[in-house]
Amino acid sequence: MDSSNPAIPASENVQPEAREPFLADSLAVGLLVSLSMTVVQRAVGFARSIGFCKFLDEETLGQWAMALCFINLITPIFLLGLPGSIVRYVEHFRRRGQLQAFIYRIVFGTAVLTLLAAVSMLVCPGRYAELIFRDPNVVQPVFALATCLVATIIFNFMEHLVSGLRQVRVASLMQFVHSVGFTLLAISWMAIGGGVSGLILTFAAAAMLGCVPAAWVLMRNWSGLQRSDDPLTHRSLARRIAPYAASLWAINLIGNLFDLSDRYMILHFSVGGPSVGQAMVGEYFSARLLPIFLLSLGTLIGGSLMPYLTADWESGRKRRVNLRLRKTLLLLSGAFAFGSAVGMLIAPWMFNNLLDGRYTQALAVMPIAFVFCAWSGLIIVAENYLWCAEKGKLIGIALTLGLLANILLNRLLLPTMGLYGAMLATAIANLVVLLMVLYFMSTQGFVFDRSIGFALILPATLLAGPYFALLAIAAVMATSLHTQRYLGEVLAEFRQHALKLHSRLANSSLANLFTPRLHS
Repeated sequence: MDSSNPAIPASENVQPEAREPFLADSLAVGLLVSLSMTVVQRAVGFARSIGFCKFLDEETLGQWAMALCFINLITPIFLLGLPGSIVRYVEHFRRRGQLQAFIYRIVFGTAVLTLLAAVSMLVCPGRYAELIFRDPNVVQPVFALATCLVATIIFNFMEHLVSGLRQVRVASLMQFVHSVGFTLLAISWMAIGGGVSGLILTFAAAAMLGCVPAAWVLMRNWSGLQRSDDPLTHRSLARRIAPYAASLWAINLIGNLFDLSDRYMILHFSVGGPSVGQAMVGEYFSARLLPIFLLSLGTLIGGSLMPYLTADWESGRKRRVNLRLRKTLLLLSGAFAFGSAVGMLIAPWMFNNLLDGRYTQALAVMPIAFVFCAWSGLIIVAENYLWCAEKGKLIGIALTLGLLANILLNRLLLPTMGLYGAMLATAIANLVVLLMVLYFMSTQGFVFDRSIGFALILPATLLAGPYFALLAIAAVMATSLHTQRYLGEVLAEFRQHALKLHSRLANSSLANLFTPRLHS
């Protein structure tokens, strides 16, 4: 026996622990990256919207606005809540080593439903044209929407997956690539005199381009996920996600009807036919040029926050979920009010100079748009608590009440007050939904303090003018101990993670910023 090769100690024979892919970004870094990307994306989107308003007439702009609503808001209804359940259950199945099996089955179900939806649009284009544009003869954009539907579903599916894995930087990069890509393609298309159908197809192309970062990350790390010896049966999967997916589907149906009801009532109940209705929708679109920043920020913050709240909830840290939501709602409301006040101050210059004095109705109703977009953004964040508690039916009840209020108020106010009445009805309906969501949260253990009251009131101060809103924000910051403490904690956390991020950038290439970190 060769004595030159001593026996290796048993402890050295232990195989190194397999590296775990998709190490989550921290909440502070996730929100910081999301916020930064949102600012850039909205700046790009704002420039794109200005281009639409400047180069398209009111009727064509209204057609594009209705097509965009259909793309963004009707798509989830076709999918029965399957892709949306990914964010909620990624952590659940990942801990059990069944994530791959879970995703593969969701992919199959989503593909079947997508095919059926696209075929229905190709077979019945006239009916879709009547629904979307109030004109059954406008079928060419419907064919483009069928293509765009498939691309948007693929994009949303991959974004849900990387968001559920808490790869917030990757999800933010996807949104950034999509936004910039669509802007470049759309401006190029309008420069050569293209119409609505081409704009829809450029949106689809940009969605596929935005999938590239997620595809690259998933291909590199997917095989490294742990796999359990316990099979994931169809019965156990259905029992786990079916109630959530059904609730999510119902919420999407009601929520999308709630969000679309004002525009569809403007389109279908305005006096003067389809052209007048589409032109008024164009005014509505213009009135939200600046307020839409609030809704986009609320959507992104709510989506980024959900995986962290879910992880805390699954670990039994419900008190931490409560605290995180209170801080987020108060600070987000203050940010909404401040940004809206600044937007109201610059809006007259923007409409008079960038849009050549057009869309005067839109400028007049913009303060109301700021208010209901702020409340809508807060709703998106607040309802995460009920999703974590798996009480999606309560969100459905709140949205149903808001939908009924919106339809009733629009029916009463739209004929006599026009666009102003539609805006006012939407603002009141959003307040109804927000109050009901907060009430249902309290029934599930959410603890309120004065910060929630401030979060409700601050957006409403915009109706008294931008300067009054700024004074209200200053008063809250000066007198509210909750606000001072929450703001100090958030700033300290951001400062700590900014230092860590700076250290990482100093020791790695810029490309690694969007590369998922691995456990050592």
